Amino acid sequence: MQNRIYEKKKQTILRFINKYKKVDHSFILNEVNIDYDTLMKILSELRIEGHLR
Repeated sequence: MQNRIYEKKKQTILRFINKYKKVDHSFILNEVNIDYDTLMKILSELRIEGHLR
């Protein structure tokens, strides 16, 4: 079960990707306050859900 903080981070990453049209890990890590493991998990879920190619 996902908690509210995780879902907010997921929405932040999705908005960031849509705004800058980049999925560069280092760029996202520098701009958004998130750790690497959480970022990888979120990107994996977004690919599964079809938000990313």
